[in-house]
Amino acid sequence: MTEENATPLQPPQTQEDDEEEKAMYAIWAVPEDDVEDRLQRLMEGLRSEFGGPAFDPHLTLVGPFPYKLTASEAKRMFKSACEGFKVYPATVDQVSAGTSYFQCLYVSLRHTVEVMNAAGHFMAHFKPFTGKFYVPHMSILYGDLTEGEKKKALEKAYTLDSSLDGLNFKINRVALWITDADVGSWVKVDEHTLIS
Repeated sequence: MTEENATPLQPPQTQEDDEEEKAMYAIWAVPEDDVEDRLQRLMEGLRSEFGGPAFDPHLTLVGPFPYKLTASEAKRMFKSACEGFKVYPATVDQVSAGTSYFQCLYVSLRHTVEVMNAAGHFMAHFKPFTGKFYVPHMSILYGDLTEGEKKKALEKAYTLDSSLDGLNFKINRVALWITDADVGSWVKVDEHTLIS
């Protein structure tokens, strides 16, 4: 089946679903609390100088889905995908500047078996194969900066936190977010703590 002919994975409809509003959803992996706090401080420091919207530190596993779901549908699918899924390790490769608004500045993660399998697991529950290669990263600044500004932002990131490269941490939660509007109006719908 080609990508154009791929049918999105969709749950059975219920009468309740027909009455609910539909939205675009994404699945995020959330780092353990101390790393989440550390990234939040780094992100705040970058935004204070370079602007951009506030958002929670996360590693996108799936998102946004190529179709809209009701909250009931999304929560059922999310709960099913989370069942039995365990805490897994991740390692920072380096801080990098990207070429898109949502990857203006990001922390790239090593492509370990655990990180890649987690993305594959959740993708299999929520959307058809797109043919795109999964690149594990955690954005730390959204924006449309010039190349010169990105270079300064990268330097600032290492000034604010010089020991991110090689940092080992655990992903211990996954969250379901509505992400079909402006960043400031994204809404966390559900969160699941992974089993140890």
